[in-house]
Amino acid sequence: MTRLLFSIHPDATLDAELARLSTLPPLLPFSTPLREFVADFSRRVFTLPQLRQHPELATLGHWFRGAAVNQLSQRLGTRPTELDLARGLVFHLAPANVDVLFAYAWLMSVLSGNTNVARLSQKQSTQRDALVSILHDMQCEGLHPQVLERTVLLTYPHDDAITTAISRHCHARIIWGGDATVTKIRSLPIAPLALELAFPDRFGVAAMRAATLAEASDADLQELARRFCNDVLWFGQQACSSPRTLYWVGDEAEIATAKARFWPAVRTQAASLDDEPAALMARVTDANLLAATGHGVHSADAIGLYPLRLEAARADGGIREIQSGHGLVVEVDLPALDALTPQLDDRDQTLVQHGFAASDLRGFLCGLGNRAIDRVVPFGRALDFHPVWDGNDLLDVLTRKITLPAT
Repeated sequence: MTRLLFSIHPDATLDAELARLSTLPPLLPFSTPLREFVADFSRRVFTLPQLRQHPELATLGHWFRGAAVNQLSQRLGTRPTELDLARGLVFHLAPANVDVLFAYAWLMSVLSGNTNVARLSQKQSTQRDALVSILHDMQCEGLHPQVLERTVLLTYPHDDAITTAISRHCHARIIWGGDATVTKIRSLPIAPLALELAFPDRFGVAAMRAATLAEASDADLQELARRFCNDVLWFGQQACSSPRTLYWVGDEAEIATAKARFWPAVRTQAASLDDEPAALMARVTDANLLAATGHGVHSADAIGLYPLRLEAARADGGIREIQSGHGLVVEVDLPALDALTPQLDDRDQTLVQHGFAASDLRGFLCGLGNRAIDRVVPFGRALDFHPVWDGNDLLDVLTRKITLPAT
């Protein structure tokens, strides 16, 4: 059964809503009504009572502040012989593992001038409900009618017929989910002219130049540990960019010294974060399974610590398939950054790094022989959103380019 989480016609049928949305013309990208809506939405995010318990909401609000939207708008209209217009009706299929991720693509689509239908997970989510409540408040106050009438947020059980019905109306379909979800939805038809973009299973890794920790002050070390905890422990390590493997780069003595300083600082920072009993059970189960199935790992600490460290000679695909996050970090020692190359594959999305020069990183990336790594960020920025995701510029998907004569 389809449940409308937000619509200006909450009692309408899905067929009626799709018919209505299909008659609405798109708006001009980054036009005043769209900017005003996003600015108001961003402002209201910072007033949510859930903000303290869910700092990712503050990150969302900050990302869509006025200055950031102005900067985002400059990615369009860069060529005088091209005109950027909205794509049309965009169908978003949101992920279940990161509650607020749908809002980034949806708000970018709003700014692009599109009409939007978003299928949200059926899982209960405080963050999701808080964001939806903002739309209801705006409607009650009679604000932003042009945007609200072009927005439908809904949820329904996995149902091919419903997904196909929406897909037949859309001009773009954006899928966030695991490999199985992406494969299943891709098998469902969309309109012949519609564009499709999928974000399947990806992973994050971290690399640390060990020598830099010997040079770090105690204050700098604590800050680095805090950033590492944010990258690894937010969202239960379920985001596609959350590092699950930490590669130490240096000689044996440098790495041993670095670990001896780094992990006590991480424990200090992690002590302020909640460790759910279910997460503890999941990572201990994964650790025992990895040890029992011959992957050459061993625990570097007491099994109940948070996060839990496992040391391995290599983070192979078998480890990746078993390790489910929840604060479990596999450590691998490497003599040089180039030694990381054979350990990566197409599924590795984000490299979170500390201590490497830009020239070293560029050389490393140019030496990769596969599809691995679409973004490189410093510690503390793994979960930051960017308009280019998995190597795709979202604004290119959410808009279409009209070619014009040169004179």
